[in-house]
Amino acid sequence: MSFERIQALIETGQLLALGEVLKSLTPEERKERAADLVAYEKARRASGRNWDHHPAMHIAGIGLLPNPSTLAPWLVRYQIWWHRMSQENGTLEALDVLRQRDPAWLPDLVARIATRMPTREPGRHDLLRIVLEFCGEDPPDSDGFLLAFMDFGGHTRWRPAFDALIPRMLEVVGAGSIFANIWQWPQFLHERADRKVLLDGCLARLQQGGSAKEMEGFLALHKILDVTLDETAEHARDYVAMLPDSRSVVATLAQDRLKALDEAGRLDFDLLADASRWVFGRTEKKLIRAQLTWLGKHAKSTPDEVVLAVAELFAHESDDVRGQAVKLIAKHQSKVSDATRTELPALAEQLPADLAAQLGVETVAEEVAALAPFAPRPWPDPIATLDELTGEVRALFGRNAGHVDPVTAERIIESVVRFAWQDREAVAKAFEPIYDKHPWIKNRSAYETYPDHARRDSWSVFISIIAAVSEPMTPIGPVESAMDAARTWMKQLKRAEMGSVSEQLAKRLHEIAKGLVKSPRPALVSTPTEVSGLLDPATLLERLAKADAEDWEPWPRDLRQAYHRLPRDTRPEDFASLTGNAGRLLRDWLADLTDPVVELVERTRETRYGYISPAVTEKRLLVTLSPGLPDPEKHWYGHNEWGVMIEWWPAVLPVQREVIAAHLVPHLANRRESKGDDGPVLPALAEAHGPMGVASHLALAYGLGAEATVGRANAVDALLVLAARDQFDGKALGEVVGLLLERGELALNRVVPCLRDAARSGAASQIWDLLTTALPKAWSHNRVADLVELAVELAQQLKPGGTVDGLAEVAARKGSSKSVVQAKRLVSALG
Repeated sequence: MSFERIQALIETGQLLALGEVLKSLTPEERKERAADLVAYEKARRASGRNWDHHPAMHIAGIGLLPNPSTLAPWLVRYQIWWHRMSQENGTLEALDVLRQRDPAWLPDLVARIATRMPTREPGRHDLLRIVLEFCGEDPPDSDGFLLAFMDFGGHTRWRPAFDALIPRMLEVVGAGSIFANIWQWPQFLHERADRKVLLDGCLARLQQGGSAKEMEGFLALHKILDVTLDETAEHARDYVAMLPDSRSVVATLAQDRLKALDEAGRLDFDLLADASRWVFGRTEKKLIRAQLTWLGKHAKSTPDEVVLAVAELFAHESDDVRGQAVKLIAKHQSKVSDATRTELPALAEQLPADLAAQLGVETVAEEVAALAPFAPRPWPDPIATLDELTGEVRALFGRNAGHVDPVTAERIIESVVRFAWQDREAVAKAFEPIYDKHPWIKNRSAYETYPDHARRDSWSVFISIIAAVSEPMTPIGPVESAMDAARTWMKQLKRAEMGSVSEQLAKRLHEIAKGLVKSPRPALVSTPTEVSGLLDPATLLERLAKADAEDWEPWPRDLRQAYHRLPRDTRPEDFASLTGNAGRLLRDWLADLTDPVVELVERTRETRYGYISPAVTEKRLLVTLSPGLPDPEKHWYGHNEWGVMIEWWPAVLPVQREVIAAHLVPHLANRRESKGDDGPVLPALAEAHGPMGVASHLALAYGLGAEATVGRANAVDALLVLAARDQFDGKALGEVVGLLLERGELALNRVVPCLRDAARSGAASQIWDLLTTALPKAWSHNRVADLVELAVELAQQLKPGGTVDGLAEVAARKGSSKSVVQAKRLVSALG
């Protein structure tokens, strides 16, 4: 049987016929065809065709490869997808062929497959079927096999020998998610397994923690076990161990079990004190209040121990929680020993002055933190050698590679242009190993045409710069023709509209990629001199003078980018000495510098969440630019994380902060409902130059309400950069934050911690201005007490005096709600 026949069956997907052919081979034929199959696969992988015909390749490997060590990785590589609606996918044919192979090495194959089964893809049912078919009464216990087995409904395929797997099933990460999704599993294990094994394993996993879904599964198992009081007493320390840093639902379970044990008189007070200290270190106020109430019931019998345990809360970040702790201690203060009474003042020094006074202690407000001075970061030295360049490019595609920051990218682009001019063949040769390892790079060439999607996919165009040096030079004609074309192009750019920032970036990168092939230049003139993207005018003058002396002109968009990076106070006469076309254009642009009109607008969009559900009308505050951005709502759902390279934008227009902010606003508005890491784009915006207006403040406000923690951290960093530059207008930002709170478009549980971090890091006075401006618009907000609590902290530090609109009315209300309590504290702090 020739391999051409086998190859034809593979490429036509005739799985049944392929299986029959493979079963008919003699050992000698199988050995010869195995070598042919390996060579065929190598050719497929080199050509980029390895994505198709996986079931046929899977079966071919089973029929031809000589031993388990070569077959196991092959089967992992070539997956047979399993569909619930149909099993006619090649799995049965694969099993049929495998039954004809040497049974002596099947146990070894099963063991190798089981160890290679991926834990992140439990859907490898093709591998699972092989293991279940040939493992007999000796099932493997690898994580990948167990997850696939459980996910595939293993309770319906159970064998007595599988009882030995139960302890490992409880250990493997991912089992809880399967228990949560397949509700039959907890009940099946409850009926099948030893109760002590299940309880020990369940409690161990709840202590270990994990994803919300993982914990949901083990909580379901815990519920089915219906743990008795005796079992709770036996595992009391296990429940205490769940309290420090577990998920809220797990800590609530542990708290309830321990409370039940205490109510039965079976919980040692030392354990209760330990449990209380762990709970008091958490952020969930509901858990803390429950623990305070529970602990308070023991105050009569053990006042000293209770008071000292509750005093742990003096260091809590919430004044609301600290106030409840002070109230409980004050109630029992007269009953404690002299030693405890002596210790309390030292502990109370952590309290605000008004709370400490309730315990008869005087404290001094903490000093306001000083801001670290801001200094512009100079641009790093250029890449000096070809080896350094290849190292930087190789790092772009490493296993842990992420978003490419603009500084790294600009340094790579600058050096590629410079080295390609000096010795193009040497650069191409140095990049050859990178092309071999990542052949897709050459498919990103964008210099021949400018595809429509390139306006949105700057990343692909950036990669095309790396690919361009491998292409042969194809000049557009004589030097004079090239110069004429460049002059015409620059004249067209002179009065062109700005367009989107992403489009400007993509077009500039496309020009470089195309220019490397069509019209190389010795150097770029737009490389910044500061990390912010700013370009020193004297440096640009020196670069352009050198270009005039050497009789070459920069690429048009390279010159345009250089112009956009000049400081706002740059004058046309600073470049009067330049006699070339580039100098004339630059002077014209500088004489015609105008900023677009920025306007805050409300935009409406109807969204349908399902085929039969009614449309939902959504409203957002966005910013328009005239000219430049008339319809920001077209980016309602934000930009993708890679293609438009958002983190580069501030360096594209580093002196037009409002323009960058206006383009960022739709994306940051969407980030309140979608997680993602955009890099330090807001700190970069803060390091940029130009006016701070409504666009910048709206971008910052949306950043403070981001769903992702890293997004909010970047917003705080931006506030601190602005404060250090004396550009943080707290009242202006407070107007925008208050407006968004009034509209219900910001979550205070996200915003307040950010404002607190900024205030404690040195921006206290600016945050105070923000709070006093935003509070009048937020009195009806259900979490306004958190905002007032922060205002109390700052008022006690800053002693600003005055009042806040609406504060007196809230403080005069009856009752003891959190907002009223905090409002009264603020009135007192303001004097």
